Amino acid sequence: MENDKALSAVVRSFDLQKNVDDETEDAQFSAVVSFIDDLIRNDFNRLLSILYRVDISELKLKKKLAENKEKDIPSAEVIAQLLIEREQEKIISRAKYRPQ
Repeated sequence: MENDKALSAVVRSFDLQKNVDDETEDAQFSAVVSFIDDLIRNDFNRLLSILYRVDISELKLKKKLAENKEKDIPSAEVIAQLLIEREQEKIISRAKYRPQ
């Protein structure tokens, strides 16, 4: 449930709704991965800016990329998963500190 919310929040934050053919998790994840792949290839500085703004640590990013390089998982997928995980952390934190 939180993963759905986190993925939807990432899709909305990058205004990717128009790139999603349907509302399935796979379609949304694919849209995020395509967006990140495009940034890696064409606008790396913007990607770095996004990662900084979203607060994904450089150390964590490097560690995940190194771990998944051996598994042949594309960097765009690793970064997309990190963005979703970070959004999940934010959702949990907001729920925890939301006034009842």
